[in-house]
Amino acid sequence: MTTSLEVINPGDIRTRTEIRAAFGGSPQGGICPSEDRHSVNLYSDPDVGEQNGYYDGWLAEEDELGPVFEYTGAGKSGDQTFDGGAGSGNRAILRHAEQDRVLRVFTRVGKLPGSDTKTHRYLGTFTLDGMEPYVWRRVHDEDGHERNVIVFRLRQEGAVQRSEQDVIPAAEETTAEFVPFRAVTAAMFQSDPATSGALPLPKQRVRKGSSTRKAAPNAETSGTFVVPEAFSTKLSVRAASAATVAVRHEAELTQAYKAHLDSFGHQTGAFQIKVKGLTSTLRTDLYDATDHVLYEAKGSNSREDVRMALGQVLDYSRYVKTPGQEGEPKRVILLPAAPPADMYTLLDRYDVGVAYRADDGGFVGEVVPKAGP
Repeated sequence: MTTSLEVINPGDIRTRTEIRAAFGGSPQGGICPSEDRHSVNLYSDPDVGEQNGYYDGWLAEEDELGPVFEYTGAGKSGDQTFDGGAGSGNRAILRHAEQDRVLRVFTRVGKLPGSDTKTHRYLGTFTLDGMEPYVWRRVHDEDGHERNVIVFRLRQEGAVQRSEQDVIPAAEETTAEFVPFRAVTAAMFQSDPATSGALPLPKQRVRKGSSTRKAAPNAETSGTFVVPEAFSTKLSVRAASAATVAVRHEAELTQAYKAHLDSFGHQTGAFQIKVKGLTSTLRTDLYDATDHVLYEAKGSNSREDVRMALGQVLDYSRYVKTPGQEGEPKRVILLPAAPPADMYTLLDRYDVGVAYRADDGGFVGEVVPKAGP
């Protein structure tokens, strides 16, 4: 019995014409929504991506919810956007759950013999990560120009093909590039109107047998100074959870404190960190370039969040280096209220300060800029 070409399973290789017959979408472009097939087809071309300063693929490092597939949005030159015609494909990805569509990912593998017709391998169905659906990232295109791209964080919805050839290449060398204040790249959670749709909550990770992948070396890193995008004050998801509320509170707190620093003329930003041997990109919450202070923000002042922030700020601060500043930055945890009293003793042991929001809406802390008398 012959299997219909319209039945496409993860791992199958098809032409775009065959994919369109099964899942709809346009005959060209990287992001192809289909209303009648309830699908948004995402095409990844490794060669094109590398030329334009990015890689799509699986992160080798899984988090507590499992694997993440990174897919870079539409726009080959200049800053990517969610606005207007240029941002229509990116909006389609962000609103796929609201519009009752699934994300289907394909990667180019070659061409039909004796033809210029491209072939694509089907990886499976995905959805956006409900906690962090996308991040802004600073990259360099093939001409060396800096630009901001949208990197969507995808979680598998059903059966998918995970192949080593689809893993993002690990960082090979140490680079340290300072990006001026005009640069914009940071984790974004939602903003109106581009991201007004509902996002699914991340599914609980199903633990399987241990991986055979060896741990990658991570002795060297690169750090890029970047500037935080405006954080949103709303996070729409299918169901409320303490985790999503904390994410929203953290974003609001970071934006408010950034505005406070800016009001005193401070240059503020963040650090985008690539660790040698790893595939994921780290991003700090906030960096005050004027006073050489690194902040790690949390949405609550609980003991658990303070301990997590402590570990993160100690980790990230090793890589924060900027011209004209000697040594590691001052490390500070940014909280919505004062932490439990005994946590000050723990933070003092590691020379980590605290800044928090006062009852009047201002901020309290030894490094917090204050107006003169």
